Amino acid sequence: MHQATETELMMRRREEGVEVYVLFCGAALSTCSLNATHNLVGCALCQQRAQRLAGQVGIPEANRFSLDRGLFPKSYPERFPATVAELMELNFEGINIGRGAASSTISILREYALDLNGKDRQLVDLELCNALGALLNYRRTLDGVNPDEVILFNGRHSELLPLLELCRQRNIDFVCHERGSSPQRFQEFVNELPHSISFRRGLLKTLWESTPVKEREAGAIRWFEDKRKGASRDDRSYLDGMESGQLPNGYDKTKHNIVIFNSSEDEMQTISEWDTPLFRNQNEVVVKLLDALQHRDDVHLYVRMHPNLAVVDNQQTRELYELKQANFTLIGPGEIVDSYTLCAAADVVLTFASTIGIEATYWGTASVLYGRSFYEGEDAVYEPQNFEELVNILTSPDLSPKPRVNAYKYGYFVSHYGETYRFAKIKSPTEVSIIGTPLKKLTPSVVWQFLQYLSQIPRWLRTHKIITGTQLKLSQLTKLYSHLREKA
Repeated sequence: MHQATETELMMRRREEGVEVYVLFCGAALSTCSLNATHNLVGCALCQQRAQRLAGQVGIPEANRFSLDRGLFPKSYPERFPATVAELMELNFEGINIGRGAASSTISILREYALDLNGKDRQLVDLELCNALGALLNYRRTLDGVNPDEVILFNGRHSELLPLLELCRQRNIDFVCHERGSSPQRFQEFVNELPHSISFRRGLLKTLWESTPVKEREAGAIRWFEDKRKGASRDDRSYLDGMESGQLPNGYDKTKHNIVIFNSSEDEMQTISEWDTPLFRNQNEVVVKLLDALQHRDDVHLYVRMHPNLAVVDNQQTRELYELKQANFTLIGPGEIVDSYTLCAAADVVLTFASTIGIEATYWGTASVLYGRSFYEGEDAVYEPQNFEELVNILTSPDLSPKPRVNAYKYGYFVSHYGETYRFAKIKSPTEVSIIGTPLKKLTPSVVWQFLQYLSQIPRWLRTHKIITGTQLKLSQLTKLYSHLREKA
């Protein structure tokens, strides 16, 4: 899907008369967000398809470049950061390379509490070398081309965030492309990451104000209704693992029930705009609430762990499993409790960014946001500015939900933002075509390209071991995307 989007953008720029240059990886990166283990089958597939698409678009050979593997160090040459905070601020000649390295490492491990002096050092070193080598390549390429605009995918990972920082340093416009509200839409984020709250809120405002009232309200209502049925196209549905109408055992409706829907901490940990002075992590808030409410027999606190934490063993999940208190119940990510039934039964819902926070408002439950979110500032949820205010709101009897209509703007945006493709057709994220020609997974040229990469097998084996913690097995030869280390 993302290669189809890149091709779409090249074709649109060419249609406008813009001269387009393409920088290929050429399997020089040791790891990337879509092929973390440097699986050479994936590299061959990606690079052959990218070259073929560039030819189809009409990019001349003189405008095609590849990364120079010789610019990538084997180990990070400068002083190694001792803490995550140091890593996030790590610069090389005025360009931040640490934040992207941290983002990639945290995403692979699903762990924000990195051990830079121990078990995670080798992976962080790999990502720093990836970021530094990429930066040196980008600097050389920009020196030669001097572009007016740079286009790239997503942008938050080790191999691409340095390019954004370099563009900012040189006052070059950049565009991060990402999927839109459905696989059939894409969005260009101009001079911002796709994770930017302010940019998305600007898109939200523009889309809402440019859409007829009846159309936008009907679209918003349809999204909320479809989301509850598991039929919305904007995100993965977890309803299959839940039993409709199921509440936790012993749920007492006579008590004041506070339900916290948490989120996984990993993706936004390194995005500066998501920093909040209210807390360092969500568990910190949960612990403080338990302490503040430990003597309230009339209050019961529930934490509904996000379903995507089911296969995660990290500091966030371990801390939650250790919490014990008489008026506290932890609902594990794999439990069949129905989140929507639980939301409806609650006196008040607390979220830190989760979409269910604004869904609660639509379904008539008082909802509180503590921290940052794409739907902040719409008066669709309560937004306390300190912990004392948070406790007062959560424990207020008969707290009224915010007006349902205040949730419509976000509901319409999340289901309608982005542009539709003109040249590409997206049937699914892995089944696409360009001007009627399907992007094939395996062709003779891919096999030939793989043979050219055979000298890199030692690098593949090393990266696989660092990423997964295990030796490469025959059964994993075609496993392109590795995000979690296997448990010992």
